[in-house]
Amino acid sequence: MTTPAAVGAQGRGSKPRRPPVLLGILAGLVVTAMALPLVYLAVRSLEGGWAPVAEVVLDGDTLAVLGRSALLAAVVTAASVALSLPLAWLTTRTDLPGRRTWAVLAALPLVIPSYVGGFVLVSVLGPRGMLQGWLEPLGVERLPEIYGFPGAALALTLFSYPYVFLTVRGALRGMDPAMEEAARSLGSGAWETFLRVTLPQLRPGIVAGALLVALYALSDFGVVSLLQYESFSNEIYIQYRSAFDRTPAAILALMLVALTVAVLLVDGATRGRARYHGNAASRPAPRCRSGAGGGRRCCSAEGWSC
Repeated sequence: MTTPAAVGAQGRGSKPRRPPVLLGILAGLVVTAMALPLVYLAVRSLEGGWAPVAEVVLDGDTLAVLGRSALLAAVVTAASVALSLPLAWLTTRTDLPGRRTWAVLAALPLVIPSYVGGFVLVSVLGPRGMLQGWLEPLGVERLPEIYGFPGAALALTLFSYPYVFLTVRGALRGMDPAMEEAARSLGSGAWETFLRVTLPQLRPGIVAGALLVALYALSDFGVVSLLQYESFSNEIYIQYRSAFDRTPAAILALMLVALTVAVLLVDGATRGRARYHGNAASRPAPRCRSGAGGGRRCCSAEGWSC
């Protein structure tokens, strides 16, 4: 009779199973298909040698576009994190009425294409938009310009923050509240507990969502074109449609790929060798009163008799 210990020893001593051959072939086909655009960009960019590449990369206008794209991605990512953290907390750790409905509504921007959102934003908040028409009887003849960096950053934040919201909300729902309760029992206040105990456990979820937002902001074309902001995607389109030689467009596209790779490398470097250990929540975390008179009192998820 085979004992569990013998089975475990046999499992530890056996060689790891290789993946099926068909799965390896399919994975190879997917990798090849994904690599073809990069190969094309590299071949097209180097058709004339390294001199044209260096000329385009080191051009002042190109470096300015690079700076504007990086700035837009950084601002949108930071704003998305700042917006998502309180929303995730309100829909998971408080007694907010209809919190499930609010959670669904907060994630709805993901189903709206960014260019549709940009068009709506221009139609409502533009200098001659609906809001200006409503305010015209009050003497407001023209609203400030929404085009450029402010409008692009606002639109991308409103339609990409759910990436962070969903990952942070999932991390909050799966977090074991025992560590937070231990910190509170040792005399730590609410903010100190959040900063020293809760936030470090949320960091993987925040980083994952922020990475998606940054990559989305770098690759978006609809919002930046509607809001007339000069980013890489917009400049690539202009070069591709207007220039007789499309090699500069390929070089700019390759620079955009390099910028996204740099974002991934920065993400990996910031994580370093950090490891996050924790078990799934064995019981629901306590919910705090969201009303004005509730103070900071947090009780069990089942009720308020505490």
